[in-house]
Order: sequence, then structure tokens, then C-alpha cells
Amino acid sequence: QLQLFEDEHPACTVLALHPPHDQTQLALYLHKKWWPLDDVLQTSSESRSGLQPVQSIMERLIVFLLSQVVERPHGEVSFSLHPPTETCKVLWKDGQAVGFYTIKHKRLCDSWSSRCYLLPVLDTVLVRRRYRRRGFGLQILHDFCSSFSSEEFLGVSFPLSSGMVAIRKFLQQHEEHRARLYEVEAPGGWSQRRNIWLN
Repeated sequence: QLQLFEDEHPACTVLALHPPHDQTQLALYLHKKWWPLDDVLQTSSESRSGLQPVQSIMERLIVFLLSQVVERPHGEVSFSLHPPTETCKVLWKDGQAVGFYTIKHKRLCDSWSSRCYLLPVLDTVLVRRRYRRRGFGLQILHDFCSSFSSEEFLGVSFPLSSGMVAIRKFLQQHEEHRARLYEVEAPGGWSQRRNIWLN
């Protein structure tokens, strides 16, 4: 059984099939049948193209699979489980789920300290390995900045991973965002912000 959300949220699990001595997931039990992982990460809907908001439990499952199962980094810290209330967008390309990103909204309060975010924060970004170096990271950054065009400042969660070199390239191409984008620790007060372009 795979648990989709953090412990304090209602139980939401899915059955997974893996070899006896290997935890690599091969298939999931959904809608009364077993599905290969690659099939779960595909769509036949032509409307699913580009970055689309996550609205259903199946789309939440896709975010879970991308962050915890399919692209689990070897030797790196895995992503935390995403709460079911967190805003996410899945990136679709040619019928495949190729990545996603999550947002911590301004005034969102965490459950353990009750501190609230002081600015919108790009929290988690993932593009599947075989789809990297194709401009999808830049597309995600552009979508995030465009979604909050009225905000003076925007955050990217600390610490920036080595895979987030796209931010530097994005800022080289978009001078208008250089003073807006900050690397932030929650909840994003001025003492917890560092301008990305200047550092």
C-alpha cells in the first residue's frame, strides 16, 4: 500500500505491485484492475496539454507518482508528501505527464508552527529526467510568475536544488523578474529572503 498524503490527513492509499525483493513499483490497482505505471501517467484527453491545475484525486495520484515513485532520486532526499489542499499543476506533453510544480500561497499557515507565508512561494518543481533540457523548467517558472503578476515579490523554496539552474537562465531572459524572485525560508519574512539574481 502506498499512502498518498501526510499522516494527519484522511487515509488515502493505493495498492502497488512490486517484485518480492525489490521495492520498484510496477503497477497500481485502480478501478478494479492493475495498471502499469506508464499507463497511469498517460492521458487520451486532448485538453490535457501544457500546465494544467490539479483538480481530481487521479491528478493528485499522478503528482504522488512523479514525486515519490517514478522519479525517486537515488541518494537524494525525496520530496515530502504533498497535502491534498496544496495547489499543484501537472505539465502534460504529447499525452504524457512530464512534470509538476506546487505552490505555497500567501497567507497559507503551516500546521505545526501556525506561521503564515508572507508571499506566494514556488515550493516543489519536478521535470522527469528524460524530458529535461527541453525548456520545461523555464515554462514552469514563466507560468508561476504570470500566475501572480500583481504580486510585487515571489519566492522559491530554500534551498534551491542543483536542478534549478533554470532560474538563472530564466532571469537572464526576463529582467522584469530579477527584483521579484527570492529564495525564501518559511514563512518568507525579509530576514528569510535572498534575492536570487544578486546572489
